[in-house]
Amino acid sequence: EINVAVEHVSRAAQEQAAAAHQSSAAMAQIENTAAAARKNADIAFDRTTVMLGALGDSRATVQSLVDGVSRANGKTRETLDLMRRLEAVGRRINKLVDVIGSTAVQTTMLAVSGAVEAARAGDSGRGFAVVSNDIRNLAREAAANVEKIRDTVDGVIEQMTAVRRDLEQVLTSAEVEVERSKGIMGPLEVMASDVRFLIEASKVIQQGAESILSASAQAATGARQIATAAEQTSMAARQATTAAGEQGRGAGDLAA
Repeated sequence: EINVAVEHVSRAAQEQAAAAHQSSAAMAQIENTAAAARKNADIAFDRTTVMLGALGDSRATVQSLVDGVSRANGKTRETLDLMRRLEAVGRRINKLVDVIGSTAVQTTMLAVSGAVEAARAGDSGRGFAVVSNDIRNLAREAAANVEKIRDTVDGVIEQMTAVRRDLEQVLTSAEVEVERSKGIMGPLEVMASDVRFLIEASKVIQQGAESILSASAQAATGARQIATAAEQTSMAARQATTAAGEQGRGAGDLAA
């Protein structure tokens, strides 16, 4: 009966030692898995941190671009206002040129009338005829100069109109690009928020992996202690079996 009991104790100790070894192996596997998870979390944390910085730089670049284009649009609007004022000035100049042209025509007519009257006056009107001829020549030169001025002003107005239209097209395109750039800011902010969430998740994984490693280390230590105790129990059981055998033989000798 002692031998049977000792055998039971020995088998139980061996099973416990085997279970402890299996637990130790499982804890080692858990440690490896947790270490790999922590390593992956560290890599993810580093990459997401870099990504967050890149997104911040991209947002800053886009914002700087939007600000720069907005300032340029403001300058373009000021230039457009100036071009419109210059066009108005050109039109006023044309009106003045028309007045001067009309005056030159009237002066020519007066000079012709004066020449006619001088001719009627005969010899006494010769001096006036010379003056009338000079006035007519000056009026003709003034009319020719008026035409040149009108052509020059018209050319300037046409060029300013063309430049103004080009500036209006540039301003429209720039405003469209500004709106598109502003539309990019929203997705960038969403991406930055998602990346920040990933960073926090990586931190949680890192902390969880550290906790798992600490707990598995303690469990592995406990498993090794249990295995040692079980081996000691098994050794003691074997010693008890030997002692029981010796005692049985002594009892047999005594019985004999």
